[in-house]
Amino acid sequence: MTRLVGNRWLEAEQSAEAFMSATLFLDEQPDVDPVFLERAVQLLGPAEIDALAEIMLECAMVAFPLQSAAAITEVTEMLASTVRAVATSEGQARQDQLERVYSRLSAGTLMNRF
Repeated sequence: MTRLVGNRWLEAEQSAEAFMSATLFLDEQPDVDPVFLERAVQLLGPAEIDALAEIMLECAMVAFPLQSAAAITEVTEMLASTVRAVATSEGQARQDQLERVYSRLSAGTLMNRF
């Protein structure tokens, strides 16, 4: 994570909070930085993505009531699965998936199953 976030942890935490809020409450479209997303899929492997998802789960279970934690966990798992799929692809397939994921995330449709 240090390679991805550097020393801008507060900014990263605020961005994560804003993304989760927009995705859970659908009150605005998430502000997704395409450069950050591209760097994330380049720098993070499946193990790091899984570790981040686990951290989010643990934080949600400590900080929120069970029902809210379950909703946060569902978003986290969907996000981790989506980013992991891009991170493990290569070449043009990775670029194509990255563009689709960016569109999906920035449109606020991460949780749409259609």
